[in-house]
Amino acid sequence: MLVICISFSTGFLLGMYFKTIIFERSSWMVMKWNSDVLGFRPVMIGSKLFKSDKIAMALEIDTSGFPEEGVEVE
Repeated sequence: MLVICISFSTGFLLGMYFKTIIFERSSWMVMKWNSDVLGFRPVMIGSKLFKSDKIAMALEIDTSGFPEEGVEVE
């Protein structure tokens, strides 16, 4: 029983650590639908978001490693 508790605790702590590395250190942006330009625009700090708003979260990706011919999205 002790081995199970130690294994669970170790997995939980490792999961918390990797979550921090992967998600919180990434450059996430909150974006809101803007019908004036028919697209999503970044939300400025201090803006209010409402239930009726269309919201998306975006992650900026470093494209310097992409090949010249581009990458096909499947």
